[in-house]
Amino acid sequence: MGYGRMRYKCRKCDKGYYPLDLSLELSARSRMSRRKERLLARLAARLPYEEAKAVYEDLSYQKTGSMTIHRTAQALGQELRKTPPAVALAGKQDKMHVTADGAMIHIRGEGWKEALVGAVYDVDKSREATQIVYAARLGNREALGHDLYRLAGQPESQESQGMAFVADGANWLDEIKDLQFPLATRIIDQWHAREYLWNLSNEFYEQGTWKAQGWAKEKIQLLKRNKQRSLKLAFCRMDPKTKKQREILSNTRRYFGNHGHQMNYPLYQRMGFHIGSGVVEGACKHVIQSRFKRAGMRWSWPGAENLLALRSLHINDKWELLQNYQRN
Repeated sequence: MGYGRMRYKCRKCDKGYYPLDLSLELSARSRMSRRKERLLARLAARLPYEEAKAVYEDLSYQKTGSMTIHRTAQALGQELRKTPPAVALAGKQDKMHVTADGAMIHIRGEGWKEALVGAVYDVDKSREATQIVYAARLGNREALGHDLYRLAGQPESQESQGMAFVADGANWLDEIKDLQFPLATRIIDQWHAREYLWNLSNEFYEQGTWKAQGWAKEKIQLLKRNKQRSLKLAFCRMDPKTKKQREILSNTRRYFGNHGHQMNYPLYQRMGFHIGSGVVEGACKHVIQSRFKRAGMRWSWPGAENLLALRSLHINDKWELLQNYQRN
């Protein structure tokens, strides 16, 4: 014995339709309800497909397949990539910050590739990050820049003057800043600058010794007070004895020579800006690594891009926007 449903014909357009399909909001793509599609996609954005399958079956008492979840998530993610949803910080922000970085994920047939992640956020009076919104792309730096621009509310060039762009000294980050936020204050992440000083100290004075720790801490105090001239003089006095020492010293001098003017941390703090990129460091773990770098995971390029689109929507807590991409 089978089950059936009533089919009707519209008198005006002469097309047939099923009222039950309409009431259940069945998707023409999957024959599932659109609500079920959204649920499966959201589970896939959070969990590996097999785990998503188990959670869905435990909670709904209905059977599904891991490939069904995979196909559903990929189809909706592909729609999201075609027309990115309108997600942005709400209202005018006093201390808007933009930041970006990358994390490596494994792509089948290509090896480790960089997944890019960025964030736009405000800083309150207690210097806490608030209203954080995220964007993520696989290797496409220009697209990430456009995403961050949209997240920031598409500011005019003059409007970017009161913003901060906080990140390490990679050239591609400067390109995003110069193109999308030309007048924003460029701030080199303090922890990356400190890392250069520690690496230099450990190579010249043996890692873990009192002398190495003392030298690094002394130079970090100069960094915190924006004594760039004193730092550069200290680098000039160093006498490398090995190839590794010469290489690290050369890299450090180049880094501070190129970016020292972006390390005025006392000024940035008085302006109310963050001087560290902790928000994007957390985003690398929260947005990318916790979903894409589990044991044994390998991704196709389009598969990773589609899931990144869903992951971004989930992290930004804008899941209701997915309904706009579910077409009959």
